[in-house]
Amino acid sequence: MTETERRRRPTLRITAFGENLDSELLERMRNHLPSRGIATTSMLESSPLPRSALRIADNRILSTALRFLDQDATLLLLAGIKRIRALADAARDTRDAPGDEIVVTLIHPYTITSNHRPEVTLFVDESEVAKIPFDLNATFSMGETGVAVRDGAIESVHCETGKLTVELSLHDCPPLLRGSATFPLQQQIRPPITIPAAADGRPFIRQRGLTHEAGPRRRRDTRTT
Repeated sequence: MTETERRRRPTLRITAFGENLDSELLERMRNHLPSRGIATTSMLESSPLPRSALRIADNRILSTALRFLDQDATLLLLAGIKRIRALADAARDTRDAPGDEIVVTLIHPYTITSNHRPEVTLFVDESEVAKIPFDLNATFSMGETGVAVRDGAIESVHCETGKLTVELSLHDCPPLLRGSATFPLQQQIRPPITIPAAADGRPFIRQRGLTHEAGPRRRRDTRTT
């Protein structure tokens, strides 16, 4: 992804790490590598590759891992929000009443965590010699959030106070990169994101609170735990 493409949407990288260049982020990552590096530690104990080649391999592994941060932060947040029970209920009701809109308000501060286990595959002479697993964790700490639902899908999100924290690390190791930033979100979602029905078998996030409805545009205020 080019720098211009990153700026068009709120990726994890541009949100948590701003305008830092690849070279700056890679230097931060190198400062937190295991003492023996990635390639040697992972799989090249018996490899005849010289130390200089191992350093090049480490740099290429880190450059590839940096691209894991190019995921759309908004989509990751919405993937978590749509698992909240109140949103599933609103989706069901709006499917039953086409054209109606329900605004679900999540009142208490809440946290959505998105965890990933991406891998970098290393080849030597066109043969795969190792897979290097990483941990990518994105945590959204959000304040009061209004989510508009129509026809079973999220159409807009409004949150004035939020924070995103991103950590990228080798699997089960301390972070190579950690960054955080404010993450207010006021956005129309195009195309709308469908909320899954309860019948898909995946668990929902439950919360307690009161529901208020009035007129064709209904508002639900939900206190999350």
